[in-house]
Amino acid sequence: MRPRLLLCVALYLLGAGHVGAMVVQNPRYLVTGLGKPVTLSCSQNMKHYAMYWYQQKPSQAPKLLLYYYDKQITKEKNTSENFQSSRPNTSFCSLDIRSAGLGDSAVYLCASSRDTELKPSLPSVHKPLFPRAKSPLYTCLPSGNHERKWFKAVIISSVDRSWI
Repeated sequence: MRPRLLLCVALYLLGAGHVGAMVVQNPRYLVTGLGKPVTLSCSQNMKHYAMYWYQQKPSQAPKLLLYYYDKQITKEKNTSENFQSSRPNTSFCSLDIRSAGLGDSAVYLCASSRDTELKPSLPSVHKPLFPRAKSPLYTCLPSGNHERKWFKAVIISSVDRSWI
């Protein structure tokens, strides 16, 4: 069975929603030099008002950097000013790293959901549904049952290639 067909069948069997629902993040992988600017883009076709950017470092849980509700951005208090973002419309947002540093080597995750929860009761736990897929889909169900769908991109500095 072809990987894409298998993924669609598995999503249907797991009840993960419409097969046509997508979050697309570009680029999938990126190697850059120290001090270089980086732009990651994310688009979704589900008319979700909320979009999120997470950073995941090796052996750590994903950390929320910022999120949008409609076009209003909220940055987490520990998010560096080196991270900027824009959302010109509800289906697209970008994450910009002004000057990539060694500490920015990480997996960056984009997520979307219909709504955002103002007071989550517990931190969300994000686990891959298909860890071997080329561009894995992640699903998160926060305590308010607002489903988020996300894809990942990896940024590796040209100095640290231990993830390759």
